[in-house]
Amino acid sequence: MRIATNIMAVLFATLLFLAMDVMAANEIYRWVDENGVVHFGEQPPEKGDAQSVSILESAGVDAQPSSDAARANPEDPLEPQPSVAQQRRDERAEKRAEKEENEKIIAEACAQRRTLVSQLEPSTRVMVRMEDGTVTRLDDNVRLETLNEAKTYIANNCKK
Repeated sequence: MRIATNIMAVLFATLLFLAMDVMAANEIYRWVDENGVVHFGEQPPEKGDAQSVSILESAGVDAQPSSDAARANPEDPLEPQPSVAQQRRDERAEKRAEKEENEKIIAEACAQRRTLVSQLEPSTRVMVRMEDGTVTRLDDNVRLETLNEAKTYIANNCKK
């Protein structure tokens, strides 16, 4: 029983090596017929010239990126570029972020204008501290002009 298993293993290995040898011995031929059509085959044509074509074995695809790919320049044309759809998504996201930033700035400006209106409207006598540290009374015309500018800004830019 053991001898039969050994013989079968030896036969299988021999057949395997023969099959690999036959596959390695196969040649591909290239020829052009009388109509100018290019043909490829394992056997040369009976009449006419055929050239033997050597076929390079595939190197395969490596699933892991090489260390060269990690060091590659991002502007390298071999690097994959984002698709048109991805570029549009990026543009929309950028515009959305810009819009949110503008809304934040406007909200802060509205809050400042509302505070200014709450300080200038109820009182006719408004005291202001100047840059040099002195305190003076704000002129009524300047107070009303500033109040109107703040109210106009609020009406045009601020949500209630």
